[in-house]
Amino acid sequence: MAEQGFMERPVYPVLFIIALSLVFVGILAAMYRMNEPGIEKQKLEAYEKSILSLCADSLASATGISTPEIMAAYPQSFADYIKPLPEGAYPRRAFEVKFGDRILAYVFDITGKGLWGTMRALIATTPAKDTIIGINVYEQLETPGLGARIEESWFTGQFEQKTVLDNGVPVDFELIPEGQSAAEPNQIRQVTGATITSKAVLTMLQNELRLILDVEAGK
Repeated sequence: MAEQGFMERPVYPVLFIIALSLVFVGILAAMYRMNEPGIEKQKLEAYEKSILSLCADSLASATGISTPEIMAAYPQSFADYIKPLPEGAYPRRAFEVKFGDRILAYVFDITGKGLWGTMRALIATTPAKDTIIGINVYEQLETPGLGARIEESWFTGQFEQKTVLDNGVPVDFELIPEGQSAAEPNQIRQVTGATITSKAVLTMLQNELRLILDVEAGK
């Protein structure tokens, strides 16, 4: 019986696929390394623009410059009005929004646990930190079409101008069905089919507000 050549052996296709995969993985890794600085720059710009957008209306009221003009003036407008607070000032990254000597808002980078992983959001508050100016969920691993809808503007928009502190204690929000109108100030319409994720957003808000309050109280 004639001896089989190497390319005719059963192991050959397996080794060929492994080698081919390694080549493509290497190419992709090299391409990512080449483009990494640009990718990181785009991520930073998106992050800063998100902070700016949360406070743009407050800045417009204080400066007399329109909201679209403030957004169009990025990155100069970000540099002019928004300063990161020193590391360690709060348990999370925090930013101060000022016009002249007047503090207009604070922005906190908060985090919590969703159904499938960690979620992150930016929350802008009034200087007294008792009212939400805006919130933007910018990172989450929730189910597409269900829990991932917490990023949608109809959901995050419900928190705008919500009082979040009652005598120094975080307000308990109540979830109601998505199709129902809120009858009380503390009611939030949940995402249909994503009760756990909707609750996770409220839990994240309450937990992170308590951390901020603890810092304010010097605990």
